[in-house]
Amino acid sequence: MKTIIFYRGNTLKIAESMTDALSAELVSIDSNPSIDLSDYDLIGFGSAINFAAHDIRLQRFVSGQYLKGKNVFVFSTRCRPFLGAYHKHLKKIIEAKGGIIVGEFSCQGFDRTGPWVLIDGYNKARPNERDMFKARLFSEKLRWKLHPLAFVCKNPIAGYSESIPIRRKGSYIVAGNKVVFLNTSTCIKCGKCINVCPMHIFARRDTILPMDEKNCIQCRLCADNCPTSSIYIRESFLNGFRIALRESFSNKLQNSYKAEDNHH
Repeated sequence: MKTIIFYRGNTLKIAESMTDALSAELVSIDSNPSIDLSDYDLIGFGSAINFAAHDIRLQRFVSGQYLKGKNVFVFSTRCRPFLGAYHKHLKKIIEAKGGIIVGEFSCQGFDRTGPWVLIDGYNKARPNERDMFKARLFSEKLRWKLHPLAFVCKNPIAGYSESIPIRRKGSYIVAGNKVVFLNTSTCIKCGKCINVCPMHIFARRDTILPMDEKNCIQCRLCADNCPTSSIYIRESFLNGFRIALRESFSNKLQNSYKAEDNHH
């Protein structure tokens, strides 16, 4: 997912956390960038909140972009403890340009305007490490939400391979039942998923298949290490609850975890 993030002002720390989580390009609008956004799948815009809205220079910058059909998220730093309607104006601009709002994030930030000049600024320590951690979590959830296989489980089963259901998503052939899905069309058979999975979910056949998804613990090591983003883990409370019950009342997960590397 090709991503670019535009920022201004003291949102830099937040923007950097998001950039790292999304493997994005980071651009300051102060450099007056002229970038063709047609190749980007996800675009972020953020600044400090000034006079109950995003920085006016950011608003003007966004107004000049072609965003039709693009997934867009907004972020900000603010003085007040609650966000309120501070994002409303920028979101209206994005929607008017045809963009699709897929998420928004805000945290408290340093402010040296209005009455706060008398004490040389307010929220001097913000954003802090906790804020940056939350920004990273937001970004990871966003990346997962927009994964190309996010809703493939709703597609009808087209057949089976080694008893694993096969579904189609456009030109892609996807193997998986309810939890672990692998796009066999984009998989390059590098074997990284086999090597990093602590529960030995994957096996190499004619292609790599998720053979034992009942043991998946939703750690996402396979997906995070897949060089082609061909793996998707369908996370859910019910699946997490099932994992917790199995771990508490049986030794199956422990036995799978302790299995030798040649398990398959």
